[in-house]
Amino acid sequence: MTIEKTLNHVLNLIAEQETVEPKIVGKKLKPNELRLRFDFSLKKSGTELQDIFSIYQKYLELTPNTRIPEFQNQLFSGHHPVSLGAEILSAYTNTTMATYEVSPVSTLIERELVQHFLKKIGWFSGDGIMVTGGSNANFVAMLVARNLKFPETKLFGSSGLRLTAFVSEESHYSFDKAMNMLGLGLHSLKKIPSDESGKMIPEKLRDAILESLEKKETPFFIGATAGTTVLGAYDPIAEISKIAQEFNLWLHVDGAWGGSALFSQRYRSLMEGLEKADSFCVDTHKMLGTGLISSFFLTKHSHALRKSNDSGGSDYIFHQPSEDSLDLGPSSLQCGRRADAFKVWCLWKFLGDEGIEKYIDELFKNAKIAVEIIKDRSDFQLLHEPQMLNICFTFKDSKFSVKKTREKLLESGSHYLNISTRKEITFFRLILTNIQQDHKEVLRTLEAINFNKELE
Repeated sequence: MTIEKTLNHVLNLIAEQETVEPKIVGKKLKPNELRLRFDFSLKKSGTELQDIFSIYQKYLELTPNTRIPEFQNQLFSGHHPVSLGAEILSAYTNTTMATYEVSPVSTLIERELVQHFLKKIGWFSGDGIMVTGGSNANFVAMLVARNLKFPETKLFGSSGLRLTAFVSEESHYSFDKAMNMLGLGLHSLKKIPSDESGKMIPEKLRDAILESLEKKETPFFIGATAGTTVLGAYDPIAEISKIAQEFNLWLHVDGAWGGSALFSQRYRSLMEGLEKADSFCVDTHKMLGTGLISSFFLTKHSHALRKSNDSGGSDYIFHQPSEDSLDLGPSSLQCGRRADAFKVWCLWKFLGDEGIEKYIDELFKNAKIAVEIIKDRSDFQLLHEPQMLNICFTFKDSKFSVKKTREKLLESGSHYLNISTRKEITFFRLILTNIQQDHKEVLRTLEAINFNKELE
């Protein structure tokens, strides 16, 4: 078996997939249906290479096509070819980001991206690293905040401290997971009410902190959100930062979804006051099409990650234990880690800051057009005036079921569209993060919903 034969076959499959017309997302199949069409069994004897090639083909056929604009199911869609090319090379070289020695080019690339992003925020010193998604970034933020504010907890744990954290009721569930993993307890995460547009209410945050102090608890962390999952709302960071400063709390901004607005002069004002935060995260695989997973954790505190996370390994892998070491492993929660920075850096190199800004601006432009299209329709109702790329709408006629219509739409294979439920109202949540999702695609989506609509 030669690597050339296998790689050539895979690359040809990808090329063929791009030429297939019409492009469809693919039907949602039940597990029993899928088992009839794909052999999941593992056996004692091996399989011929030609049969493996057939499995490659079948895998492509049965996996949803997330690259096309009809995929509007989650907070990502599309895959820039420049990033895809870099992704293939990263997998081929198969290096680990634990040490500079094994990933010299990728280490310097990741450091360059971190420095570039820090400057975009307005932090001219600081620290940062790539992580395995926004959820992991929010966990790292809480861990670093705890370990830097209370250094003894790294050695002895949080016993005796009733640490409390504060997030919006619209925040991502990963904050709950972080509290669980840190042993702080889910009840120590205080959910702050949001206004009708989904933004945290600063006055309610201040009240909650005072209440926590009255209970002899120890507030230490505020998690603001830049682009909530459901409505795409941006919390008022500038106002929240004043409260964080008043009570000496760590302020983290979860920009996993909406943080890429930072790279647009027109829309970065949505995160006014970001430079006053302590940490920030952003997923470029969501708005910029850099492919899963491309997530960054950033902080204005130099060497914060190493101080918080370094826990050994110098006897066999990290041979330069000082803070000036180029090894990223001591700053990470992982040892083995993919060279994900290469695909992000290649896209940035290809487009430049100006091209990235145009990319973001075009997405917001498409979302505004979509809003106007829905407002002009007699069959749909816009539920919220969006701040970004989340378009939430429903049927004007309540006799039609959003849930049943979505299921039928998924079974048709034409579109993957998500739904959300907020305050007991279930609605369609159109996510316009694929650069190809122009007004024509929005119209096609609405017509597909109409064609598949089901009674309640």
